[in-house]
Amino acid sequence: MRTSLDGRNFVEKTNPRIILRGKLDFLNAQIILQQIESRDNQEFVNALEEFRGVILRLMRCEVTGEDFGELNLWGISEHEIHERSHNPEKYYSLPGHILPHYSMKREAASINLLRTIVREVEICAYEAFGCDNNFTHVLNRLSSALYILIYDYLPEDYDMILRFSNRR
Repeated sequence: MRTSLDGRNFVEKTNPRIILRGKLDFLNAQIILQQIESRDNQEFVNALEEFRGVILRLMRCEVTGEDFGELNLWGISEHEIHERSHNPEKYYSLPGHILPHYSMKREAASINLLRTIVREVEICAYEAFGCDNNFTHVLNRLSSALYILIYDYLPEDYDMILRFSNRR
């Protein structure tokens, strides 16, 4: 079965870009579901809505072919997202990387679920576009952005962490 790629060209439903679109749709749906389940926490809902705005912009870029440009999310630059996700002990109260666990708050677990979906979307983007482009780069940073957002929603006594003792 064939479907429209861009209004002029038709491709098989198994085309990597069509698969990518389906994954982006699924991610968007999951964000909305997490927002509905967390209506009692407006700060969390707003953080996810800003994130969802980036996903919608990526969806537009995928169809139009336009470059996404520089990512800035929650007032954090792309460079800072990378820095915080690779050196969380410098920015957060935990002395290492988070290990997901059922003892984390619902919001933290929701963010982690979304992070894993973003990683799946990123793999689809690599299959559709290769690794040397802005689209896949932004997805990589979005996974890191969700990772650092988890820190904001952990219980104060959370101790499920991974320490890298031989870091260079």
